[in-house]
Amino acid sequence: MTRIDRVIFPRSPLVQNALAILAETSKIVGEGYFPVLVEALARSLSVRWVFVGKFDRADPTRSETIAFWDNGPAENFSYSLENTPCANVASDSVCCFPDNICDLFPDDQLLIDMGARSYAGMPLRAADGRVLGLVAVLDEEPFSDPEAVENIIALFSGRAAAELERLATRSVNEQLGRIVEASVSEAFVFNGDSYQFELVNRGARQNLGYTMEELRTLTPWDIKPEFSKDEFLAFLQPLISGEEETLVFETVHVRKDGSTYPVCVQLQYFPDVGNVFFASITDETEKKKQEDHERLILREMSHRAKNVLAIVQVLARQTVKNHPEDYLASLEARIAALSASHDILIRNEWKAVPLQDLVRSQLAHFRDLLESRIQLSGPHILLTAQAAQGFGLALHELGTNAAKYGALSNADGIVTISWQEICEGGEQVFELTWKEAGGPEVIPSETKGFGSFLIEKGLSSQFGADVRIAFDRTGIVARFRAPCDRVQADEQR
Repeated sequence: MTRIDRVIFPRSPLVQNALAILAETSKIVGEGYFPVLVEALARSLSVRWVFVGKFDRADPTRSETIAFWDNGPAENFSYSLENTPCANVASDSVCCFPDNICDLFPDDQLLIDMGARSYAGMPLRAADGRVLGLVAVLDEEPFSDPEAVENIIALFSGRAAAELERLATRSVNEQLGRIVEASVSEAFVFNGDSYQFELVNRGARQNLGYTMEELRTLTPWDIKPEFSKDEFLAFLQPLISGEEETLVFETVHVRKDGSTYPVCVQLQYFPDVGNVFFASITDETEKKKQEDHERLILREMSHRAKNVLAIVQVLARQTVKNHPEDYLASLEARIAALSASHDILIRNEWKAVPLQDLVRSQLAHFRDLLESRIQLSGPHILLTAQAAQGFGLALHELGTNAAKYGALSNADGIVTISWQEICEGGEQVFELTWKEAGGPEVIPSETKGFGSFLIEKGLSSQFGADVRIAFDRTGIVARFRAPCDRVQADEQR
């Protein structure tokens, strides 16, 4: 093996011929250069095989040819570098084995299958010194002038290395360009002198409603209504002066149709790479919607919490006033009823509450009597969250009264709960009826308790309900009527 650190080109006939061939190929650039290169080397050296290989960045143990000559153009192939002379080249060595190459590399099956006797290879290095690939020549006969072979390969390798680096760079740039073009983030490149847009990716073009040709006539302040030209140029000064590497800020963009949307901008300046600014922009529309929604939920939660505390305060004051002897038991029962209403509201995400579910939740402690002594009937009706709380407490009070004094205080009484939607005076009205029968004889009280206050005053003041409670001797009959638009959920209406 011969290693050379510096190539001196003697004026031999072989070298002179190679220089003439090199001059012939000087006008060819890009990928088309490599097939011409392997043919030129084969002609210059009168060898059978020549190939240019590039190294796999993902797997440094393998190489792939990008041009292969075998007494003519041949199909490219991929091969392992292990136990091959190419591995020596990959380690940044110039290798020349004039004869007996298979004896020197007995584990290189490719060499054995080819029947090669001689090999010479040279690394193809990028401008920064990285080895990108190699060029190799092989023949069935020994090299008669190994030094000339090395010199001629060196003649071609400089140009081959430049083309390979250009190909690798182009590949990376094309891949990066495709990623940026398809990115969900908006990407803008604008000129550092004219400030007009040079590149705008697809996502930004579609969102703004402009074509690329239209955008090339615009500047950042044309799509940022919060900035004038002077304000934007002043804003850029920390980037231009080098005080800041990146500016991150929130603003709005205006579309071609005049509509606007919120954005978050990350802006950078590249004076040495084309004197351009690069802006990566995220459409904040959904984020702003989410933030607004979260603020709405927090306000609603605060409002509802205050309402619940107010209700609990009223329950506590009125319960101790009207039932001092069993204050704790009565208060706990009423708070439990309120809690049951809240449970069903949470299950329905504080939106529409099915009336039948509300009735069942308030009478859950009578579950064994449901469908037998407690009979429910009525269509599917959805109540608002506020109506569910109000009617829930009313149902609790009626159920408690029925268990203590009414139809559920004996073994025979029956409670019928029915609801419907009726038209009354051209207005849709929700009607709920509680009717007891078969209980002890009803004796009307001379004074009204807090339960009656909850039922009558609470529902009438909150929902404009007409509440009528008849103390018939055979059982209490309570009828509630309220405008549908006051108690029914929007989904129902």
